[in-house]
Order: sequence, then structure tokens, then C-alpha cells
Amino acid sequence: MNPQDLVSDRIQLHYAVQFIAATGAALGKPQPDGSQVSLDWDESLPGFISKPIPETQVKLALLPDSLTSVILKDGVAIATLPLAGQTMQQALDWHKAELAKLGVATDAIKLLEYPPDDFPDHPLATGATFAPGNAAGREAVAAYFAHTRPLLAKIVAEHPAAAAIAIWPHHFDMATLMTYSGKTEADTKYLGVGLSPGDPSYAEPYWYITPYPYPDLSDLPTLSAGKWHTDHWVGAVLTASEIQQDTDVASFIDKTVSIAKQILSV
Repeated sequence: MNPQDLVSDRIQLHYAVQFIAATGAALGKPQPDGSQVSLDWDESLPGFISKPIPETQVKLALLPDSLTSVILKDGVAIATLPLAGQTMQQALDWHKAELAKLGVATDAIKLLEYPPDDFPDHPLATGATFAPGNAAGREAVAAYFAHTRPLLAKIVAEHPAAAAIAIWPHHFDMATLMTYSGKTEADTKYLGVGLSPGDPSYAEPYWYITPYPYPDLSDLPTLSAGKWHTDHWVGAVLTASEIQQDTDVASFIDKTVSIAKQILSV
């Protein structure tokens, strides 16, 4: 599918993972980086999945192809909700009711709030229902996550500074962050590597490499693939439309991570 035609399906999925995030925020063990709200991609489902709820073997998942929320215990689906026709509140109430049946305290579970203009606007936010939509479009969006996760796993395995892979519910991006600690916080350097399925910067999926502190815009090195993004944030970007063959993304990540580490002198 044309990657620029996936916006509607991507936004539906972005809203649909918010129930996982809400449960993690309320019940997950607080982490220094706030990753208790994050989720991951599980190829065995295939779909998005939460961390276990503490002291249980319960996880929440979202199956993109059918737009279905799933509650699993010991890896087995015990409750499912097709989201089409459900409002955000109705679906949240379902999750809370099903978790309560398992003895999970659910009073604190509520949808996360994000800064204005920093989360995709959609009628779902004001009471509209999830649409049946386009299963092929959702599968296409999900395929970008499925393709990218092993590439990020390779980065994590090869770089001790890299944090665990996380899908962040705010921007719906999958990433790892390398942290190079200095003597002070001001001296600490960061290198993010990830996939965005699309956002206000690009209306299609793209991969990014972001060194921080940001490099001098007047002296950005030449990239063998992709381009430098310099509007509001600085990073190397490869959009889905630029891919010519299967190896392009892996090559872009490997080569550009090396360039970014040279920029940061790490």
C-alpha cells in the first residue's frame, strides 16, 4: 500500500493502544524513564502487547488486523473485545470490568492525557466510535513495527548503552535510546533510534536517528541514505517512500548510527 495512505488506519491504532498505556500507568511499577506506560510488539500474536501487570500473569494486547483488544493470562486469551462500534470510554470500561474479574484493582485506570496539539486529533477523542476501517491498512501499519523490531533488537544487543525497546503511546513510536552518561547531566549524550508510523512531521512511516545534543546545522555530515530533518528537531530520517529494497532500512540504521556516534564523539 502507498505509505501515505495509512494515516487513518494509523490513528485508529494509536487510539486503540491507549487502553494498554492506561493500565500500565495505573498498575505498572514506576520506572525512571516512565516506561511503565509503554508497550511492545509481539510477533507471536501478532500484535501490540503490554508488560505483565505486577503480581499477575495478566497482559493486555491489541490485534491490529481485526482491531481487537485482548486480555491474556499465562499467555492465553481469556477475554476479547472487537473495538469497532465502541467509544473510548466504553472500551475502557470493558477493560476495567474484565480485569476486575481477575482480582485486579482497576479504580485508578484512566485514559492518559497529553499536551494539546501533541496527540492526533480525531473524533474518537470526543465520543465517536472505532470504525471497522481497513484491515489491510492496519496490517500494513503493523508490518512496519514487525519489520523494525528485530533491527532495533540488533542495536540493543550490540550497544550496551541502549535501553530496552519500547513503543511509546504518546507518539506511537518504537525506539531504543542510548545514553552516554557524563560527569553531569549537562554532559550526558543521547542517541535515539526508532520508527514512527507517521506524525505531523511526516504523513507516512519513517525511521529516525536522533543524536542529542543536536549537531550544528551548518556542519551536518552527508548521509548515504535518507536526509536530515531540521524542523523543531534534528535527526536523520528515512521515509517509507524512499525504500527501494528490503535491506535499505537495516543499512540506513547501521550506517547512520555510526555517523551519529561520530557526531557525539561516543
